[in-house]
Amino acid sequence: MNIVQYTPKLQSALTAFYNRQTVNVPHCYPVQEKEFALAMVGVTTGKADIQEGGLDFETAFVAIENRTLQAFIHVGIGQVGDNREIPVGVIRFLGYERGARRAGQAVLEKAETYLEACNVAHIDAFSQDCRYRFYHFENAGLSDGLDHVQALLGFNGYQYCSGEVFLDWENYSVTPVPSSLPITFSVDWEQGRGQRPNCTVRAHLDGEKIGECESVSGGEFSSHPDAQDWLHTTGLDIDDPYQGQGIGRYLLQYSLQEMCQVGYRHATISTDWENYRAFLFYSNCGYRVVDWTYELEKHFD
Repeated sequence: MNIVQYTPKLQSALTAFYNRQTVNVPHCYPVQEKEFALAMVGVTTGKADIQEGGLDFETAFVAIENRTLQAFIHVGIGQVGDNREIPVGVIRFLGYERGARRAGQAVLEKAETYLEACNVAHIDAFSQDCRYRFYHFENAGLSDGLDHVQALLGFNGYQYCSGEVFLDWENYSVTPVPSSLPITFSVDWEQGRGQRPNCTVRAHLDGEKIGECESVSGGEFSSHPDAQDWLHTTGLDIDDPYQGQGIGRYLLQYSLQEMCQVGYRHATISTDWENYRAFLFYSNCGYRVVDWTYELEKHFD
């Protein structure tokens, strides 16, 4: 088995490997080679694309055995908040073929050695802020669909530090249930990467905004045709004095109805793994859990 640094010559094999790794991860659609190459720009040029989650000092390693790519890891140096004086090692992605644990261990050790040489004392794995744009939907960490990767990281001393639960509503159908208050809505559409537009719906009471629901096309994350039928609600907020009066439900349902009218068929939403209020709400209004995702961390002495 050989551990080698990534070069563009490996892009075709790496793209195929990534697509195999993520086949059972919700909302991970087959990625094209040119799309994956964009995520590797920081490795090949040394110039990070911040919009694509780029980092400082990016590199990637692959394990090859019998001319077959068995494992891959992509790492770099991030930061704590806006403070670049405190370097943090980041694992953007780690994958290995099931059964090839030795290869996964080898690339992980190689990457940790590289990051430690960069004077980091802390490594974050699968941070939401550093995910590939085409990996899952916004706010995703390490999916339960990659349980073998979770196991390898845990075996090597990584601990869960945050999480996000994803809920889907396929072929949704909704009739908004009005609040007891005289709520009105305003709707703004904005064309993004997807075939269908993104949508922001604002709730108003007596002329003042009291809530907002933001949803984007699955096409923001993937160019695959199947992703275009999905909407992902990335924000749902009601001002504190008006919570608990059915306004959030009404706002979400109204937003879903608006997006259905322009062709969206399926909806997904997520929340922090400890936000039981939101979890309770979503799981009782049509959504069902499809994935738990996590960020992990490791501190060195």
